[in-house]
Amino acid sequence: MHMIKKLEKIARQMHLLYVDDNRELCETYVSFFQDIFAHVAYANDGKEALNLYRKNRYDLVITDINMPHMNGFTFIKQMKMINPEQAVIVVSAYSEIAYLSKINQCDITQFLVKPVDTKELIEKVYSVLEDLLVHE
Repeated sequence: MHMIKKLEKIARQMHLLYVDDNRELCETYVSFFQDIFAHVAYANDGKEALNLYRKNRYDLVITDINMPHMNGFTFIKQMKMINPEQAVIVVSAYSEIAYLSKINQCDITQFLVKPVDTKELIEKVYSVLEDLLVHE
């Protein structure tokens, strides 16, 4: 678990927004990330996430695509209007080519296909945060 220690070092001052309509999955990852990040917020759909995003600053947003009220694509587009530089990791069950082209239009930082391998998620989060620190 060397990667978790590395992630803790760079994330302990950072804020994360985790968005997923699967409450069980959301609770699991939020609980895990709360031990690593300074602050973790979560939402169960894009509309709720956008409301949180308008009130707070996040270093990283991890979001699902297929959600009620507002899907991940719409959420990302709205969020990017507020902050075009926002780092975003999409975690979704959609792996079809049609969705990949739509994701490319959203200017996301990373993409993971569900079911997510936790080790891979940790590595992607670390990679994204490390890039943020380099470009500050």
